Amino acid sequence: MVRPTEQLRPSQRALLRIVCWVAWADGDFAEEERQLLERIVADTMPEAASPILAADAAARLAGESPDPRALEHLVGMLESDDQRQLALKLAYQMVNASRTAGEPSAVNLQEKLAYRRLVDALGLDEQAVQEAEWAARQDLGTGSSAFDLLASGLMGLGAWPSADMLGVSMGHWF
Repeated sequence: MVRPTEQLRPSQRALLRIVCWVAWADGDFAEEERQLLERIVADTMPEAASPILAADAAARLAGESPDPRALEHLVGMLESDDQRQLALKLAYQMVNASRTAGEPSAVNLQEKLAYRRLVDALGLDEQAVQEAEWAARQDLGTGSSAFDLLASGLMGLGAWPSADMLGVSMGHWF
């Protein structure tokens, strides 16, 4: 019997490996990350649509030890800007899937650094990065605050500070 992961095109496999690479950045593939990977596999591989096959495929992908130097090679296997944007969207979802105990931020430092390295490797322009992150937030159900929407609309028009730069929650302004 041929496993679903063996039927993947090289670019599909690279896409899934990039998501796993980001998940492993902190040395742990958390349960929430595994569950997200199962959903991504089910979406990427219609032939693995059954939960059992998707779980098996996700476990195999997650179990392959990532090579930190493999990122540029994996990015090079992506076939289009659309795939690069999808890789960024899925990676953004992955870094936001779980929170490490004791971390003040929803995304731990190692995963932040891995995500930043991925952004650089993908070479997407700022608008494509923002679109991918917005789409990821929509899929995660976090949406955007009024401030986020306003800030993205004003991006590039001058010195528009982020909420992090101001050190205050923008939610109280709206």
